[in-house]
Amino acid sequence: MKQRVLLTGAFGNVGQNTLKQLLIRDHEVTCFDLPNPQNKKIHEKLSKKLKFKTVWGNILSKEELNKAVSGIECIIHLAAIIPPMSEKNPDLARKVNIEGTRNLLEAAKKLPNKPRFIIASSASVHGVTMHLEPPVTSNTPLNPSDVYSQTKVECEQMLKNSGLPWMILRLAAVSVENMPFKLEDVASILFDVPLDQRIEFISSNDCGIAFANAVTVDRTNNVFLIGGGEESQLLERDFIKGFFYGFGLKMLPEKAFKPVKTNEDWLYIDWMDTRESQEALHFQTISFPQYVDNLKKNHKLRRAAIKICSPLAKIILLRMSPYYKMSQ
Repeated sequence: MKQRVLLTGAFGNVGQNTLKQLLIRDHEVTCFDLPNPQNKKIHEKLSKKLKFKTVWGNILSKEELNKAVSGIECIIHLAAIIPPMSEKNPDLARKVNIEGTRNLLEAAKKLPNKPRFIIASSASVHGVTMHLEPPVTSNTPLNPSDVYSQTKVECEQMLKNSGLPWMILRLAAVSVENMPFKLEDVASILFDVPLDQRIEFISSNDCGIAFANAVTVDRTNNVFLIGGGEESQLLERDFIKGFFYGFGLKMLPEKAFKPVKTNEDWLYIDWMDTRESQEALHFQTISFPQYVDNLKKNHKLRRAAIKICSPLAKIILLRMSPYYKMSQ
C-alpha cells in the first residue's frame, strides 16, 4: 500500500539506501536533512535518477519539522549524531538525538491521523554482553555505556510513551559505502575494538530494505534486531581481515589492537537473534562474504593502487594505533 513517508537523515549512509528502497515500493517520500554541502551534493546526485521531495531543515527547529510532517502517514527517523562524533561532542549528541526526536514526536502527535513512527536505534543499547552466552535478543536488558547508547535508550522510551504506533529497529554493525570519512575517525574505531570481539555485520542496503518494509508490515509496537544473520556473525579479527582483503590490504599485527584486561574493555555489540525480524521484514540479502566480494568488484582500480602502496599504508595505520605505540 502506497504511503506518504517522511525520511529524516535521508542523505546519510542508511538514509540513501532507505530512500531508494522506499521509492522501489512506490511510496511518496519527503526527505528531511541539514542543507550542508555534503548533503546538497548527495541530493543533487540522487535527484538525477530518483523522484522525491526534499524539505531542508534542522531537527531542532519545531517550525521546520511542522512543515515537514504535513500530510505524512509514516515517519522513518534516522537523523542522529553517531560515534565517534557523539563521544567527542556529547552535548551536541544529546541535543540532536534526544531533543530532536522529542521535537519530531511532538510534530507527529499534532497530525489529525497519527503516523506510524519508525526509529533507528542500535544494538549498543544492550551494553557489553561478551560475558553472556550469545545471541542477544530484543529482551536482553538495556545497559547503555556511552553517550550514544544512552541517547538511544531515552529516544526508545520517548517513542514508546508517545501514543503513536511505533517500531524500533536496533541496528548491528552497519557497512559504510560511498561516504566520505576522515582517516582518524576510522582509526579510532578500528583499533579500539578487541580482535576477539563478537560482532554482527549488516549491509547499509539491507538496513534500507528493513526500514522500507517496516512501513507497511502488519506489525507495530515492536522492537526488531537488524543484523545480517548467521553468515554475518564473526569475530572482529575476521571482519578486519575481510574488509582489508576487499581493499587489497593485509592484516595488521595483533598488538595494534586494544587488549582485553577487564570486561569493560569489550565493545557494546554482539551476535543477535534476528529470526523474528527476518520473518517480519525480509531484509537479509547480503552476507559478509558477499559484501567482501562486492568490495573487490566495485573497487578494482582502488584495490590495485592500494596493493601497490600497502607497505606505506601499513606504516601510516600503525602510527595511528595507540596500542602499537605502547608495545614498542
